[in-house]
Amino acid sequence: MKLRSFVGFVAPSVLLMLALLALPMVMTVLLSVRNCALQMELVTVQQTGPFGAHKVTTQRARVDANGQAVQRCGWVGFDYYRKVLGLDAAATAAPASAPATAAPAQGEPTEFFSALRFTLLYIAATTPFVLGGGLLLALAMNRVTQRLKAVFIAASLLPFIITPVVGALAIKWLFRDNGLVPHLLSGVGVQVFWMAQAWSAQLLVILYGIWHVLPFAFIVFYAGLQGVPQDALEAATIDGATAWQKLRYVTLPHLMPLLVFVLMMHLMDAYRVFEPVMVLTQGAFTTSVQYLTYHVLLQEDNPYNASAASVLTIIGIALLLIPLLLKTWREQRQGG
Repeated sequence: MKLRSFVGFVAPSVLLMLALLALPMVMTVLLSVRNCALQMELVTVQQTGPFGAHKVTTQRARVDANGQAVQRCGWVGFDYYRKVLGLDAAATAAPASAPATAAPAQGEPTEFFSALRFTLLYIAATTPFVLGGGLLLALAMNRVTQRLKAVFIAASLLPFIITPVVGALAIKWLFRDNGLVPHLLSGVGVQVFWMAQAWSAQLLVILYGIWHVLPFAFIVFYAGLQGVPQDALEAATIDGATAWQKLRYVTLPHLMPLLVFVLMMHLMDAYRVFEPVMVLTQGAFTTSVQYLTYHVLLQEDNPYNASAASVLTIIGIALLLIPLLLKTWREQRQGG
């Protein structure tokens, strides 16, 4: 392919990625290391009331000749990162419009580390079930008769097709105090208030993550099974290999690139878990890194701390993916 044709082919995608990914990321990094605050001034105004007129001194934002508020911007370095991480609780770099947050008690984890702890717990709890369950479903589906495969595949893909918010709402309605699951459990003498306890709320978020992502892993592995070389399986059978040996030495090596792909996709999505935390608990008992960024940005009205939390989220995703990317790069280099 000629260079001109190649550039014309990839240029729209590159420009779109720069506009939607690179540019917002650069702006987020800039917001996390600088601060803009309104310049205030003292003015004396005359107020008229039922008991006469009197002068009052008040504070207001300074305006320029065009009537626009004057801001003073400056670089604050890593102040916001230290504040998010709880390393500098007494930092005063926050803008005047942002409400002050109380410093955590001695020995108590900050909001970011609490969110990070649950996020890592969510990743560790969901990943084995997503990979193992998806592979088992794919192997089972590969043995189903052709007539039933379409029905089973359509039914298994339903959780993945449903919008995440709708799926989380369905889980919430099932497990709310007057929902179907508590009603059935009460019939056998078990009473659990799923939304009012930390362990049960976190368990619901984890169960939702498995239920929602498992179909994606299943359909990828099932598609990969269709490409497993049948002659290798037949040769292994002739040599007396058991079903487990054929799975271990023939099927799994063939599916290994897909396993790495599903693992990478799930790690990125799991680290950015947001919808189930938002819908099921609204941040009570469960606070993910992504939900914390949302809370700081909208509830606390602090885009600077939110930008620092966003950058830390990107760094966390990169740290999770670097070992897999290095492994893939080495394999590709050896194969080349």
